[in-house]
Amino acid sequence: MKRAMDKLSLLTESDRQENHSFSELAKSMNLHKQYRNYFLIPNKGSKLLPVPTASIACFYIESGVVKALTSNNESYIIPHTLDELVECLNPGHFFRANRQCIIAKEAVLDVDYWFNGRLSVNLKVPVKEKILITKARVNEFKEWFAG
Repeated sequence: MKRAMDKLSLLTESDRQENHSFSELAKSMNLHKQYRNYFLIPNKGSKLLPVPTASIACFYIESGVVKALTSNNESYIIPHTLDELVECLNPGHFFRANRQCIIAKEAVLDVDYWFNGRLSVNLKVPVKEKILITKARVNEFKEWFAG
């Protein structure tokens, strides 16, 4: 990629007014990134169940296993880590609340102020663990939710 950018700058040497930096190109490529719309989840023997991302309220870790909780309160084991999921989910719809949970914007019922400047997120479906946003990420969460 860098070699291509260097070649481009040599070819457009006469046009110095345009700035073709590597970081700008990478950023513009990210704007057109395709995000997952479905997950094929192993279910009951040799079947794969298609689950649309729009129906997922949150992804969470339980006993070291990543699971997806749907808006119908169904739970499925997901063969990905939360870090992998963050990369393939639309950041406009999903937010990494903490190390154990990714939440969907559509699943948020309300948000409570919590101790020490943190937030507690309540989802439309019941979850076992309280979903807390750290003080350091409160502004990022508010911007994501308002966006």
